[in-house]
Amino acid sequence: MKKVWSIFLLLPVSLAFLAIVREAPAQDRTPLKVVLVFDVGGRGDGGFNDAAYNGLEKAVADLGVKAVYVEHKRNLELDRTLAEAAVSDAAMIIGVGMAFSERLTKLAAQYPGKRFACIDYHVRYDDRGLIEPLPANLAGLTFREEEGSYLVGALAALTSKTGRIGFVGGMDNPIIRRFQAGYLAGASAGRPDIRVLSKYAGITGHAFNDPQQGYRIAAGMYRQGADVIYHASGPTGAGVFRAAREMKRLAIGVDMDQSAQAPGLVLTSMTKHVDVAVYESVRSCVEGNFSGGLKSFGLKEKGVGFVYNDGNRKLIPADVLDRVLALQARIVAGEVTVPGVIPHRPVHSRKELRDLLSTLHAEIQGALDRLDGDLRRSAGKLAGADPKGGDARDVLKELYGANPYIIDCETVSDRGIMLAVEPPVHRASEGADISQQAHMVQLFKTHRPVLSASFRSVEGPDAVVIHHPVFSGERRFAGSVSALIAPEYLLADIIGPVASNLPVDIFLMQTDGLVIYDVDTAQIGRNVFTDPLYRPFPNLIALARRVAARREGTGVYRFYQQGGKTPVMNVAYWRTVSLHGVPWRLVITCERGSLER
Repeated sequence: MKKVWSIFLLLPVSLAFLAIVREAPAQDRTPLKVVLVFDVGGRGDGGFNDAAYNGLEKAVADLGVKAVYVEHKRNLELDRTLAEAAVSDAAMIIGVGMAFSERLTKLAAQYPGKRFACIDYHVRYDDRGLIEPLPANLAGLTFREEEGSYLVGALAALTSKTGRIGFVGGMDNPIIRRFQAGYLAGASAGRPDIRVLSKYAGITGHAFNDPQQGYRIAAGMYRQGADVIYHASGPTGAGVFRAAREMKRLAIGVDMDQSAQAPGLVLTSMTKHVDVAVYESVRSCVEGNFSGGLKSFGLKEKGVGFVYNDGNRKLIPADVLDRVLALQARIVAGEVTVPGVIPHRPVHSRKELRDLLSTLHAEIQGALDRLDGDLRRSAGKLAGADPKGGDARDVLKELYGANPYIIDCETVSDRGIMLAVEPPVHRASEGADISQQAHMVQLFKTHRPVLSASFRSVEGPDAVVIHHPVFSGERRFAGSVSALIAPEYLLADIIGPVASNLPVDIFLMQTDGLVIYDVDTAQIGRNVFTDPLYRPFPNLIALARRVAARREGTGVYRFYQQGGKTPVMNVAYWRTVSLHGVPWRLVITCERGSLER
């Protein structure tokens, strides 16, 4: 279970590094300071974050470095956290998780005197399909998950009594397909006649946090005769272990020893030694031989492996262990190359494109509705309360803490004066008069919830405001409670992983042509109808006008890719996400050549 250990980082800079956990022993020279920023979930996750912490703690003990640990809850805080770390006296900054990839790439270029490392760095490719080089001061730490998966695949095949085993992936993406590719290859090497059932929980980031779907998939595989299932699905794997417990079958964990999830029924776990990668990166910095670029950790580097200890010794016969260790030795010696890719066409048909649009539409609408529901409940709690008092601040703190996409939230008087604002760093806005803003005029007129148009916020990102009216005990309009949110951060978590994995472009547009979100963040805040950037593309503008005029539909348009001379024909589908009568058009486009005819 997750431990409550968080120190959430906010401005001002003077508060930035209160999360210092431990310092190195006194030395004659100033110890090297290393800032480690956890991924969302923080320490106590039983996975990446805990492993990264263990690696840096070992560096504290062995190398005398000074460790600074920072947790964050929202993307806005993450950007500030990294920026503050970059201007601090820290010599090295480590980000845990692929979400740090682009951010650290930019910071490394801005601060060449610092050293940066990113766990599970997400590789980017140029127009020629070549890997874009990393800054010389950034180490992109990757793992050959396929090698560890190969070994547990062999273990599964060699211990199976039914001749059927299973693989459950989280989000269908290149990283998880590496797990699958290695597992399939290892199973075949251990037992050529083995049958492997494979299925993914989904195609969006939610697939990593859906235990119920994990349970449904695993239970179905067990019913089909599989007696061992390997999962690479994050928290979704809890459902796999639940199925294993109920049906008394074996499961294989991932990243860390997960034997506690189903005692006596976890055959092994494929371990991903993030701690080793962190420790080695810090050591290279301490010893003065740090180098940037992609760093790959596999069996040879002790970056991956599998669990064999007293907890599972009875499940693995000695002869099976010997065969698997022999396979491991051959991989380390370079005699066996484990495949990291399996044939995959992520988009096959127009139907699949429409299904993807439907999935994204449901997730985005659901996220907006949940946020709106929290605002509605907050307005109910404030009925008859002092909008500037302690009760109001408690309500705002709860609202802010529950929604990582909120930049700030506030109570507003019946005359449009901002009364109480959370978090504290934004309280300078208290007393501001916003009565003349268009959405406030509408709120005063209707006394109904309103959603503003997108605008550039003082805090930085393009934002929208949701207001819910607050009434007195006598049902008299008394003002509102509102939340300023950055659609970019809300939508990036839902859309970003999909767009990085599939040959599609996805954006959201207001009906006036303003782009609320685009995978290419440079497009956010531009107006397709009026911005000079789009004038050379009349087909795109024409499609955008059709999109603005209809709640849903399909169309095609020609588009010249950067540096290209031959136009590309793109197919587009769109649907409408709406809140309080304000429509946002969700558009997905795909090059027609990527679709089946």
